[in-house]
Amino acid sequence: MSDFAGMDDLLQDFLVEANDLLSGVDFKLVDLERAPGDRGLLNDIFRGFHTIKGGAGFLNAAELVNLCHLTESLFDKLRNMELHLSPPLMDVILAATAAVRDMFGHLERGAQPPAAEADIIHRLQAALRGEALEAAPAHVAAVPAAAPAAVPAAPAAVPAAGEPDWELLHRAVTGVVPQAAPSMPPEAQRAANQPADPAAHPFGRRASDHPGFSGPNGRRDLERGRDTSIRVDTSRLDQVLNLSGEIGLTKNRLTALRADILNGRSDTETMHALDVAVSQLDLLVSDLQNAVMKTRMQPIGRLFQKYPRIARDLARSLGKDVELDLAGEDTEIDKTMIEDLSDPIIHLIRNAIDHGVEPSSERLGLGKPEKSLVRLEARQEGDHIVIIVADDGRGMNPEKLRAKALEKGVITDEEANTLDERSSLNLVFLPGFSTADKVSDVSGRGVGMDVVRTNIQKLNGTIDIRSTVGKGTTFMISLPLTLAILPVLLVKLGDQPFAVPLSMVREILPIEPAGVQEIGGRATMVVRGEVLPVLPLPYLLGWPPSQNPEYGVLMQTAEHTFILAIDSFAGREDAVIKSLDDFRPKGVAGVTTLSNGQIVLILDMKELLSSLGDARGVARATLLGNMAKAA
Repeated sequence: MSDFAGMDDLLQDFLVEANDLLSGVDFKLVDLERAPGDRGLLNDIFRGFHTIKGGAGFLNAAELVNLCHLTESLFDKLRNMELHLSPPLMDVILAATAAVRDMFGHLERGAQPPAAEADIIHRLQAALRGEALEAAPAHVAAVPAAAPAAVPAAPAAVPAAGEPDWELLHRAVTGVVPQAAPSMPPEAQRAANQPADPAAHPFGRRASDHPGFSGPNGRRDLERGRDTSIRVDTSRLDQVLNLSGEIGLTKNRLTALRADILNGRSDTETMHALDVAVSQLDLLVSDLQNAVMKTRMQPIGRLFQKYPRIARDLARSLGKDVELDLAGEDTEIDKTMIEDLSDPIIHLIRNAIDHGVEPSSERLGLGKPEKSLVRLEARQEGDHIVIIVADDGRGMNPEKLRAKALEKGVITDEEANTLDERSSLNLVFLPGFSTADKVSDVSGRGVGMDVVRTNIQKLNGTIDIRSTVGKGTTFMISLPLTLAILPVLLVKLGDQPFAVPLSMVREILPIEPAGVQEIGGRATMVVRGEVLPVLPLPYLLGWPPSQNPEYGVLMQTAEHTFILAIDSFAGREDAVIKSLDDFRPKGVAGVTTLSNGQIVLILDMKELLSSLGDARGVARATLLGNMAKAA
């Protein structure tokens, strides 16, 4: 039975607000380490812990009250200049914030949190007494802000292929062993014993107004570990409401015109009124669609704000001096993408700090600044969001990557000889590939970068690498603005249309029989000096071959650039994707309905390419035969 019977609403309100407050505290702590004397930051962090302590008191969460009270008292001394911020003191403060977040996990499960780790309590009390602190233990120093809730402790193990390796970043969360805490200060005890009066609840909003809870009881979707709710600016909801009202008025006008036409009125004035009403409805529906899509958009800064803490802790554990620079935090992205982006970006930041940037001594020897810079940036380009993770470190050498891939047996000698610079850099995305010479807590097992690419592709995005030896590496992630609407190109085989993602289309070319050449038994075309394979769409789908395709769609994915041979095309559309959950044929991402009511399959080109196998050679041979006959 829950320890909070009859207090569900109070608990939910507390957890939503407290998680937001603690995320803000984590973000400000990293800034405070750079500017220890900033009184504004000290006051904000003090107020954050004070507010969390007050809410915990209403829930009778005595151990949480105790921990927050000690941390709050520490910041009171810091802002009154009775203490000075030092690296060991910052370590114990960060460990305390991780312990607070761990306690939130117990509250989410309806249980009172146990005491924080005894060492953390002891070090906080020692700091309050003015005693000098020694360097924190490794597991205290490297405390992340990545995990929203605690998970049970487990023995260290090598993760399965395709799973992220999180030992270092989550060590403090997964390794905390509850121990008895010292007696609570009198002020904290009084706060903990106050009655839980909902009317006096310090957080004034309901759980249904906040992210992280869903359903009639406002429960977080804990099984899937995802936020299923969203914060929406009321002005955007007002716009949706106003448009809905105008659509209702236009519907009434159309209903009246329909009655007039059924009664025999077909004069010019009635037809003109019908045309005006239909045009107005079309405009209003388009505006409503855009307004509804905007309600799904969230500032990416809410995702970015946890990364400075993670970067700081990892760099400190590796003995490196690294600053994470954030840009474009106001850029908005579809809410459904935010959680799926979290792990890929963490992997890229971890790799930049572990592999990319050099230790300070090495940088000074190379004439570089002592502090390394890792940049995390987001910006909108057309109908796409671009996210950049860049460092000013060693860079990647394509030749060394090819040699490492050969050594590990990831590629063959023949494949290595055909790889250009871009393809060589993309080797880091292959499963089992790692440039690390030894396995560590951070890297070396060959999982991670392949997971990054897989997760990005699931979001209909692409990831590209640019690297210069000695100057640094840049990863560029390109994502559609939203997953609900997908711009597509309609291609045809005979009279049957198919939709392919427009983001993969570079251009449309006519296919002339004389322009198709055989190179190594493959049908190819030369486009501006680049030799590209020609893949007939019928063979990708497993259909009988068509006669002579008239057009080619030049398409590009992260791994392949090719020409898709088709009979014709029918233009561009913004497709509203309908998933096929019960039955999804291989190579089909979903379906959409065209303006004429026709249902069209949206092709998953990456899946179709991955399933080609030996059929590709047959397809090319047949295409060459057809072209030869036509010539």
